[in-house]
Amino acid sequence: MPAKPPTICAECGALVPDGGRYCLAHRDDNRQMRESRQRNATRRSDGLKRLYDSWAWRGRRGTRRMVLARDPFCQIAILCEGRGLSVDVDHIIRAELYIEMNGGDVTFFYDLANLRGACHEDHARKTSLENRGLWDEAAVSRQLSALG
Repeated sequence: MPAKPPTICAECGALVPDGGRYCLAHRDDNRQMRESRQRNATRRSDGLKRLYDSWAWRGRRGTRRMVLARDPFCQIAILCEGRGLSVDVDHIIRAELYIEMNGGDVTFFYDLANLRGACHEDHARKTSLENRGLWDEAAVSRQLSALG
């Protein structure tokens, strides 16, 4: 199999003999990675997103670990049919709405009654549908109960 033709580094314009996107000097430190890190840091520095980095969420006895221990298999069960291992924690009702429904008390972010374990694929699908206004929790629950 022939080697890839050389390319030009996206960061500095140097020749990259192996055909990659970045030269050796920029492979681990490039503009896209820096911008992505900065975007994530900014996104999570204020508002409710910062709570995902809190000790109460991520700590040894944090809410995330409790939910994953309680729900070892996916509770959304759209794609995996409930057979996928839970690796993500899902807010059943979006955290912003749930907190607002409870008088703005931020501690409701950690309310176990509004959290469930989910496989990554189902959680990503649910979040995508939710962001587009297409998620209907009640309809999904009816479909699951009809199957099982």
